[in-house]
Amino acid sequence: MTNPICKVADIIYVRFELTEFEAQKKYLNHFGMMLAHEDENSIFFRGTGTSPYIYVANKGKENKYIGSAYKANDYSDLEALSKEFNVDIAEITEPGGGHKVTIIDPDGIEVEVCYGMKEAEPVAVVSKVLNTGQSKQRENELQRFGKAADEWQVHGDKWIYELTSKVKRLGHTAINCKDPQASVDWYSSVLGFLVSNNCIGPDGNSMGAFMRCDMGDKPVDHHTMNNMGLPGGQEVLTYGHAGYEVTDSVDDLMAGHYHMKTVDEYYHEWGIGRHLLGSQMYDYWRDPHGFTHEHWTDGDLINASVEPENSNFRDLAMAQYGPEVPSTFGVTMPVDQIDKARSENPTIATMIKEMEIAAKQEN
Repeated sequence: MTNPICKVADIIYVRFELTEFEAQKKYLNHFGMMLAHEDENSIFFRGTGTSPYIYVANKGKENKYIGSAYKANDYSDLEALSKEFNVDIAEITEPGGGHKVTIIDPDGIEVEVCYGMKEAEPVAVVSKVLNTGQSKQRENELQRFGKAADEWQVHGDKWIYELTSKVKRLGHTAINCKDPQASVDWYSSVLGFLVSNNCIGPDGNSMGAFMRCDMGDKPVDHHTMNNMGLPGGQEVLTYGHAGYEVTDSVDDLMAGHYHMKTVDEYYHEWGIGRHLLGSQMYDYWRDPHGFTHEHWTDGDLINASVEPENSNFRDLAMAQYGPEVPSTFGVTMPVDQIDKARSENPTIATMIKEMEIAAKQEN
């Protein structure tokens, strides 16, 4: 591969256009984010980490995913992108400041590359110490989360678990591509992304890839992007999901699950389980507009020395453990259409079974 135009350091935030804010603000609070700033036309939510915000929504005429922002290593990266794409370097007028270049990827997604944003003060969280069968590190200290049993409170006629997850940062996005290889090539040559896993379909052709930032010897998340073409050439909206790392361990993820479940206002998409590619424990929830957001924890970290692997579709869709992945996973749609879509289409696990049987019969 020729040298990329630049190498980004990490993902910062996702940007949406929404017709309203109040329902989304309520959802993001339940999901475990904190409002960082708002005005008449925008809302900004942050996690406990140092990013001034990890989710942005601007007021508009429809509900849609606009794009994602990445952190440049140097101002010269903005200059290189500006020259290559003939776009201006703009001053960031939103919270955090700095400068950015905005370009468009092959699927029409806005890609903001930012430099010089002022970091936020991290929110202090005391991590829990876990005892395992092999390692006993916690002695004379009882394991309690939040207010322990008092987190369970009766609201109206039902019990609600009040402790939310504490989202720390945005870790990755998954997008549905018209031409997965074109997307993989673009993010490699423009932003310096490396392939962690090439995803190979039952027919032997590439379905896309899991990609990570190239920070040399510094370990980074196994994937910052998942560029995928859905089986059967389905034409769907580009946005698949955004994955947010929780601040603490699996207990942080589980707290968020039971909070969202007992609040009983949002559609649970998939989970809880552990991924094979990336190894994260995961839990996916739909927001009021049908966009999917993931809580995750305990993901793999790898540096630039790790070579790409070829992985089959089973490795992508079948978790190490957890419930079957539904047919609607990765497809953005209004919440009131999900049950009908699931009833009319097999689970992705069933699709994999049928594809594997067909492939064996052909051989």
